[in-house]
Amino acid sequence: MQQFSALRSHYGGTHWKIRPNGFTWWYNVTPTPLSDTYTLKIVYNKSHLPNTFVTFPQPLPLAKGAKRLPHTYNSKQQKLCLFKPSNREWNSHMLISDTIFHWALEWLFFYEEWVFSGKWYGGGHGNWDSSFEEETKQYDNE
Repeated sequence: MQQFSALRSHYGGTHWKIRPNGFTWWYNVTPTPLSDTYTLKIVYNKSHLPNTFVTFPQPLPLAKGAKRLPHTYNSKQQKLCLFKPSNREWNSHMLISDTIFHWALEWLFFYEEWVFSGKWYGGGHGNWDSSFEEETKQYDNE
């Protein structure tokens, strides 16, 4: 349970559940001094990659014109896409407290910018920009 111990010793956590093969860990976080507070849930099973969710608030607000959250595996579940498994960007020898947790904070930082601007600056694959800019251009031309 090195992964759980590292998370708990570095960050504490709101609460957690330990299972024979892994754990679920919840943490309230405010990514920047001007940010809202979010609850992250990290689910880890030894034979699987960690999954990270935003459980509060739910649903997360969307950028104007957006139909779904950016850079997520599942927008409705608010399951964040923090790395691409096929690129082997994370493995079980890497501590979740040093990687996944920080990547989730970074995702939240870029998410807040996306809600404001409609532009996704967080990288990754695909186009996650909302139609916010196109709508603004349309109104500017009227």
